[in-house]
Amino acid sequence: MRTVRKQLVWELEDPYISLIFIFSFILLAVTFYTELFKINTAFMPMGLNRATVDYYGAKTLATLFPGLSKEAFVVFSFTGVILASFLMRYDRDTGVARSVYSLPMRNYEGVLAKFLAVFIVLFISAFSAAFFAYLYAYGDSPRMIVRGLFGQRYFLLHLLYWFEATFYVSSVSSLIALLCPTTFAAILGGIAVMYVPGVLGWGFLPPDVLNSALIKAYFLFGGPGERVSTFFNRTFYAGLFLPLVAISLALIISEWRDVA
Repeated sequence: MRTVRKQLVWELEDPYISLIFIFSFILLAVTFYTELFKINTAFMPMGLNRATVDYYGAKTLATLFPGLSKEAFVVFSFTGVILASFLMRYDRDTGVARSVYSLPMRNYEGVLAKFLAVFIVLFISAFSAAFFAYLYAYGDSPRMIVRGLFGQRYFLLHLLYWFEATFYVSSVSSLIALLCPTTFAAILGGIAVMYVPGVLGWGFLPPDVLNSALIKAYFLFGGPGERVSTFFNRTFYAGLFLPLVAISLALIISEWRDVA
């Protein structure tokens, strides 16, 4: 795993990856803030005591943490496709892969490092953009934010949501990139795979399945563990099992496919 770690660091130090990260962060932050700005957060506390007002106010604010709308998913998924296509195919197209894969490591280790780079960059850019937009929109209520996200454990739910969304986009995009003959073909193929299900209304795939499970978990009368369990059960196949199969296939393919 030491070679995987070294390869991962090498991939993350690429200046093009930094540019893609900045591109993703800015577009997602603007998208999230625009959507939050449209939400009416008025709360009527008539007839309620202070403790009840604080509880439901914090809960309401916690549920407004940005998720993947159609517009946000376009930016999010396209960023994942560009990252995976660049990391998985560009080295092969330019011949750099010949020197990279001639190092003392297996092909699957190089692909695993590239996948981890895609996942890390995409997750950090998206989650940090969501958190930044959220704080910028509701930063005037820090006590409510802390009580809702951390006191009522909604932060863990949002963390799992973004983990599964990133895992899905990263793994599927990586598999498509390995199957395509060129970087350009990988980008087109990845965009098609990410965009078409949304147009056809396939609710069993992200982001629809993640959003519906998140809403169900929001309004579940139970503790934080029950909310996370409900979300996990409803998204297991699309958010964890399917991406795991996709990245496993990508690693297997990398072992017998020519890197040139």
